Amino acid sequence: MKIIDRKNGQIINEVEDSAGIIRFLYHSLPGRIFLKLFFARVYFSKLLSIYYKSPLSKAKIESFVKKYNMDGRLLKRGFVSFDDFFTRKERINPDREGFIATASAKLRVFKIGENGELYQGKKRLNIMIKGNVYNTNKLLKSPLPRWARGGYLLLYRLSLSDYHRYIYPIGGRCKAKRSIDGHLESVRRDAAYWRAFAENKRVLEYWQSEYGKMLHMEIGAMLVGHIHNYGKKVFLRGEEKGYFSYGGSSIVEIVGKGIEIDKDILKNSEKGFETKVRIGERIGYGKTEKA
Repeated sequence: MKIIDRKNGQIINEVEDSAGIIRFLYHSLPGRIFLKLFFARVYFSKLLSIYYKSPLSKAKIESFVKKYNMDGRLLKRGFVSFDDFFTRKERINPDREGFIATASAKLRVFKIGENGELYQGKKRLNIMIKGNVYNTNKLLKSPLPRWARGGYLLLYRLSLSDYHRYIYPIGGRCKAKRSIDGHLESVRRDAAYWRAFAENKRVLEYWQSEYGKMLHMEIGAMLVGHIHNYGKKVFLRGEEKGYFSYGGSSIVEIVGKGIEIDKDILKNSEKGFETKVRIGERIGYGKTEKA
């Protein structure tokens, strides 16, 4: 799967931490046994978090910044642990208009047909892994709401080097919330991409906005046992919603017909590409706005 940087249109070759370990865990029998019994369990993530919150982990920051070619000024900010660095808070300046990106991440957008199925352009997605079919019902652990038909499913994939705080893409009110227990599979592209979204630990919120109903979901991943939300009932566009602890993570949003996604992102998604977006930038608009 290719990644296109929306800012300059260039193809990105993503650097992935511990890629060899991921291949072992997902593409060998001994690895899958270790994955099921240990690495994908919530307790493993919690144990690892103890180390990342300790001063001993501070030494990891410099190598991490260099490996991912991050801003060297981060090394001068006096972080007391790797967790302190990873969950750092940055100043966000959202675009003034439009439906904005919830997170800095790689984004794919799928059309939801009137039949409730997902489409990549005109092609219906048939997601099957080891004999199991994956769809929106499995993702939500409930039937897809009727208001979502004809809308879009947005899939944000956060890599380790991405900023791991997220914001509200639109103003509104949280009408309901529920949590779903699960494992912590990797969300990396060479792992079980869709299985992770349907089986991992996740938190769902149902929103009412000026452009209609919307569903927002944070999904934990391997090494990410903690989803930290502030639990606001009423929220403003661009306001911080929460953050993830260490690791790669994902966010899924489902919007109805009241929101349209920008054409360049849709075009990239139809080709099977992910689009690198930055938190707070416009990615769509409400139907009452001009495109």
